[in-house]
Amino acid sequence: ADATASILVVEVETRAVRALVGSGGLDRQGGWIDMTTALRSPGSALKPFIYAFAFDDGVAAPDTQMQDVATRFNDYQPEDFDRVFRGAVTAREALSHSLNVPAVALMERIGPASFLARMESAGVTLHLPAAKTHAPGLALALGGEGVTLRDMAVLYCALGDEGIAKPLAWTEADAARRKR
Repeated sequence: ADATASILVVEVETRAVRALVGSGGLDRQGGWIDMTTALRSPGSALKPFIYAFAFDDGVAAPDTQMQDVATRFNDYQPEDFDRVFRGAVTAREALSHSLNVPAVALMERIGPASFLARMESAGVTLHLPAAKTHAPGLALALGGEGVTLRDMAVLYCALGDEGIAKPLAWTEADAARRKR
């Protein structure tokens, strides 16, 4: 088993970290690395936030019709994981099936720079790959950046707390201050 794994359990109400496993064990190569702090591609894990921002901006709503068809965005042509396009779908269906083309289309509408700024305002840093251009691109929609599991926990806790992003609480005193 050469797999790496990490687990972070956070109580949404207080953001208290209740459990953390940083690696598969010290007996494994690299087992001393806390993978909750490592930069990893989020894959499709940021898609709910793309849709949320698009809904907030009035660009789309859950029942908005979207096209999941072969689409070229300048020099970028995303495909779905199963390489099957579904045609006309609602935004709700596109998100629930994690379709790539509709997510990239919404990222184009809200703008990658705006998306990055909103992540930063939530206290989350998305690390872009070194490139000749400094402008963020549409690949942000499909995991073309690095983010830590700790930052993903901040974002997903916000989904369970009316969209309010707060830092994680690492001590009981911090958690107690955040009780509602």
